[in-house]
Amino acid sequence: MSRAGDKWPIALALVVGLGLAAAPAASADRAPSKSERAAIKRVALKACEGAPDPCRFHGARVSTANARFAWANATAEGFSGALLKRPSRRSHRFRVVAIQGGGIGTCSDWRRHAPRAVLRDLQISGLLADGITVRNCGKR
Repeated sequence: MSRAGDKWPIALALVVGLGLAAAPAASADRAPSKSERAAIKRVALKACEGAPDPCRFHGARVSTANARFAWANATAEGFSGALLKRPSRRSHRFRVVAIQGGGIGTCSDWRRHAPRAVLRDLQISGLLADGITVRNCGKR
């Protein structure tokens, strides 16, 4: 006696597994907690105090690849964001380690300040060595 009905669960599991394997990796950054956001905002606004126009804070993201790193989305004339780092993943004492100015920085500069996984996670883009191509600095 054939049990054709027993093959459906196996086929379904195979299709779902292949679908998940083929799906593109999603960004793994996360929104900061309320206290993290306040600390990030304070540091980011202080970092762009010298700008001719008032700095505006638009939000932040915390890396899940390494929770010590965060990105502050703040803008002013000649300032468009900051990469922040803290001493431990639970600390709220962030410091600016790199700034995105009015133009786009090079990936080699960003890689001096954060691991590739963090740059990929926070979707930080820059110029490659050819000086023309712009892409996510965390990609190989």
